[in-house]
Amino acid sequence: MEFTVKNKFIKISPRKLRPVLYGLRGQTAEQALIATKFINKKGAYFIHNLLKSGVAAAKENYLEPNQVFIKTFCCDEGPRIKRFIPWSKGAARRIAKPMSHLCLVLESAEEKKAETKATDINKDNNKENS
Repeated sequence: MEFTVKNKFIKISPRKLRPVLYGLRGQTAEQALIATKFINKKGAYFIHNLLKSGVAAAKENYLEPNQVFIKTFCCDEGPRIKRFIPWSKGAARRIAKPMSHLCLVLESAEEKKAETKATDINKDNNKENS
């Protein structure tokens, strides 16, 4: 069973979020929650909150946090807030403040096992055909 959780219009650049995400893919939700609690980055706070939301969705379907794996975790660019600041000689400079959209897809452990068995069977069939 898959659970999709999204958090949109976060006022932080995707460039700051992505390095935190790359270390979390493939872990259990429980391991990722512990890891994000101790990462010293601003983006880890937003990711931690999204993971807690995903775990809550899994608990509604009677799954424990150690039975749920992170299938995909992506950070997309949202809209940019445009601002101007005064510059020399009466001019103005434009500042773009980027936003982010986070998307988390969690997968139960049973599905992950079934998926790996299916890929192993496909590999065996390909070897026999060769």
